[in-house]
Amino acid sequence: MASKLETVQQTLLEVVRTAGTEPLPLEQCWQRVLAEDVAADMDFPPFDRSPLDGYAVIAAEVEAAGRERPVVLREVESVAAGEVPRQIVVPGTTCRIMTGAPLPEGATGVVKLEDTVRLGRRIHILNGAGAARNICRRGEEIAAGEVAVAAGTLLNSGAMGTLALLGRARPLVHRRPRVGIIVTGSELATVDDALPPGKIHDSNSYMLGAQVRDAGAEPVLFGVIRDDVSAICAVIEKAGDCDMVITTGGVSVGDYDLARLVFTRLGIATLCERVDMKPGMPVLAGLLADRLVVGLSGNPAAASIAFEQIIRPLLLKMGGRKAWWRQSARGTMTKGFAKGSGARRFVWAYSWLGEAGLLVEPLPLQGNGMLKSAIAANSLIAVEAGSPPIGAGENIEVILLH
Repeated sequence: MASKLETVQQTLLEVVRTAGTEPLPLEQCWQRVLAEDVAADMDFPPFDRSPLDGYAVIAAEVEAAGRERPVVLREVESVAAGEVPRQIVVPGTTCRIMTGAPLPEGATGVVKLEDTVRLGRRIHILNGAGAARNICRRGEEIAAGEVAVAAGTLLNSGAMGTLALLGRARPLVHRRPRVGIIVTGSELATVDDALPPGKIHDSNSYMLGAQVRDAGAEPVLFGVIRDDVSAICAVIEKAGDCDMVITTGGVSVGDYDLARLVFTRLGIATLCERVDMKPGMPVLAGLLADRLVVGLSGNPAAASIAFEQIIRPLLLKMGGRKAWWRQSARGTMTKGFAKGSGARRFVWAYSWLGEAGLLVEPLPLQGNGMLKSAIAANSLIAVEAGSPPIGAGENIEVILLH
């Protein structure tokens, strides 16, 4: 009997753990997950500084300045970014200042360069309104002791830039899980082989490898293994340094479906055998010591959907992510889907935002062994078990893939 999808997801999520941590050079940390809180050991900015090119002034002295009645000040020095002011701004004086330069002592505002006229050493302030707001205050972005980047953060460009500001050259990040991919089937040839009669090229290694990478993990391809229990067992044992092993093929009920024999010979403790969903119902999962082994259908579409619904959340958790599920929304069908669904069904689809909200179109070629529709798909239509055919205009759940 097939288990509910939600039950299988929860069962497997409970048995996987994060794959460990490692310090990495910051330039290698993009899209890794931070494994520690990173607190600032100083304020940022570390001093009051100018956000623009202009003149540092006493703000109250120039706030009434205008083109008809400019305030004239004497320039006492010029400070570039990276320099330290030497002079104090006192009434009647100003300091030329560049973007990012520290504010000199005594200055309480900055006037934009375009609101001034220079005549020798005399600076005519033509508009001083708002000068007091033109200061980046010390610590206004990050205060000393503040957690600037929290553990669990997926390191995007902003997070990496912030870590650099804080001087974290080798942050501690979660290790990428290593996922062994073993494709079984005597009918399969490698991608660079000429095809003899009765053979097809292995597509699952590359499809699943891409899905593993998209989930933040590292695929390890073990190639095509013939339908032989001993050969399959040997490769699973060879994958002992992987954090998870995925096999495809041999999980149904045919004469050459060998996955259960493999599980028995290796002593893999079975956690689930079938999942109540289409495509992708044949899923055999279990633990070999503390390593998860998951057998998926050899049909590409079935394997891809099963990976998306079951394995992807596991890899996100193992890689340190705090959120494991795709976003979903309600959308309106632009075309009907003629097939009823006894089991939970997932349909490749293309969705877009229209004037009336999210619109979704089921793509053609939805068979278990068909993969072409996955090229254009940016979403999945999630059909509840026991649903009749879906008509155009109906409201449906849409899982957003991109």
